[in-house]
Amino acid sequence: MWPGESALLIEADPAGGDLGGWHRLPDTPGLASLANACRMGQVDLSEHTTRLPFGVDAVLAAAGRPQASAAIGLLADIEPARWAKERPTVLDVGRLEPGSPSLPLLELADAVLVVSGGDVLSLLRVALAEIPVERAQLVTVGPLAYARDDLDGLPMPLVAQLPWDRRSAEVIAGTRRARHAWTRVDLPATARALALSLATQAHPAGGDHR
Repeated sequence: MWPGESALLIEADPAGGDLGGWHRLPDTPGLASLANACRMGQVDLSEHTTRLPFGVDAVLAAAGRPQASAAIGLLADIEPARWAKERPTVLDVGRLEPGSPSLPLLELADAVLVVSGGDVLSLLRVALAEIPVERAQLVTVGPLAYARDDLDGLPMPLVAQLPWDRRSAEVIAGTRRARHAWTRVDLPATARALALSLATQAHPAGGDHR
């Protein structure tokens, strides 16, 4: 859903990956094999990616925390040109917590997005969270409990509001089959618009995106 080209999704959540379990797909090849291959030299990303049923290429992580954390630590110690130069790369790093092994990866990113519900409790958690990334930006999902002008107290700017889209969520979670042109409306369409905005800000004249 990246504008103009196909992006790669990497599961880099220290708590473990979800996509493999949702779609009954093996996590090997995946994050662990990618990290190990990077240690050996240049890498062919296609050898470590899986095409998900809804059309997105992903590097899948093991569901277990120890395995995922170990692979993320290896990847964070490797020159990113070995794994993030061929196409736009989106990293799902899970919760942004101090001490997370994923934090070094964020230093390489063109943009860092914190995704939260738009309800009162979720926004309160954002306000109280110790987000260890100064340039983080907020993306909300679902109805916003406050007017945008009332969000000045949050530690990061709100850059996008995504709709609550149950059908698309079920496609991503593997409980609903993707229909033709499902990416042209609702959540996928809004996410594409956000990606275009971020790409334009980071690289006004084009170039690589991470």
